[in-house]
Amino acid sequence: MEGVFANRSEKRDFVINELERRATDECPVYIASAFFTHSEVVERILQKGCKVLMVVRLGFPTSPLAIEKVKAYPNLQLRIYTGHAFHPKLYIFGDELALVGSANLTHAALLTNQEVMVSIGSDDARLMELMAIFEDYWDGAEVPTDEQLAFYKEIYKQNEQHQEKSDALAQKVLEKLGDKSPANINRGQAKPKKQSLFLSNFRRTYQEAVSAFDIVRKTYRASGYRKAPESAVPLRIEIDSFISWVREKIAPGESWKSGPFRTASEQEKHIGDLISQWKTVYWKHFEETIVGERYPRFNSVFGSREAILAADDSELFDALGTLHSFYDRFRFFDGGVAGWKAKFPTFNDPKRTRETLAYLVYGEGEIVQRMANAIFDSRWKLDEFGQANVQELIGWHNREDLPIINGRTTKVLRYFGSKVRQL
Repeated sequence: MEGVFANRSEKRDFVINELERRATDECPVYIASAFFTHSEVVERILQKGCKVLMVVRLGFPTSPLAIEKVKAYPNLQLRIYTGHAFHPKLYIFGDELALVGSANLTHAALLTNQEVMVSIGSDDARLMELMAIFEDYWDGAEVPTDEQLAFYKEIYKQNEQHQEKSDALAQKVLEKLGDKSPANINRGQAKPKKQSLFLSNFRRTYQEAVSAFDIVRKTYRASGYRKAPESAVPLRIEIDSFISWVREKIAPGESWKSGPFRTASEQEKHIGDLISQWKTVYWKHFEETIVGERYPRFNSVFGSREAILAADDSELFDALGTLHSFYDRFRFFDGGVAGWKAKFPTFNDPKRTRETLAYLVYGEGEIVQRMANAIFDSRWKLDEFGQANVQELIGWHNREDLPIINGRTTKVLRYFGSKVRQL
């Protein structure tokens, strides 16, 4: 089955193959593994030019020789725990995909053991949660000193022939270096945070999508065409409906993947031809529903910080329901939209929900930083409100005229010919 890896010979679904396949040139890789002995796979990833951030536990069978080998690479950053509580097997590739399951970074786990790993893609909200969990691990771990690693190497040598004494080894590590265990993760507890590990990658991929959208905006503006005046709805929101029409009528299903990559000028010609068709279409969802109902309803809540803070649960949900990526989540709840509406207020503290949304739309500081905080930072991150929701909300209301970017948008931008990460 696609996305499942269990080291089965008949299916050739070895964990090591997927690790190496996913680590493309210069893709940042984040590894949290209790045990580490198989340096070769990490070295091959490092040799591709990938930046690797790795957290491991010092304790048998983690190999000091494997640590020495990978530490020789300037594009590796290593942090450690010593406590028994650190026991994850998590591998994240940029903001594209995570592998999570039972396989440590050891030769047996990657090649011969009966392990199970599953992949979580960028279209799954759980990827952002796994990224946030890794960041908590990273923030709580120690940067090992040369003296600490030398001590670990010495006691490892003393015990490596006696696996039955591995507990004794671990105890000596604890006695000498102290018990460094990850704190219990509390996603709702505010705490001081450094700049997100994932900010630079998020900034890059978000900017790619905005730049691709700007090709569409330039072409649409040059056409001189508007279905609704600017006083009724911003151009970027009209373009979002044009993109919806392309997705539904021109590039349905998986056909968006088949379009070739195009230069900006080639895209402008292609998009211009589609706008000529769009001019002849009466698109009820935009011309009646969005212009006449949804945009005014959205603005009644998100038109000011005070209105966000004062909105009741029903008003807030209905305004957020303007977002396609948010409304569409009703598919995952019993009772459809009514079930989703009843459940959403229970996922987060109501006051914190409104404060995060007000911060996202009206807060101080750079807007991309605020978006990253709302996605990755536990002070602001909301359960059941992921990256696509954050980006789309900003597209509906922002001072910088940034577009709506959701999964539908990125598919159509790819169809037009841009290389953008899919949500």
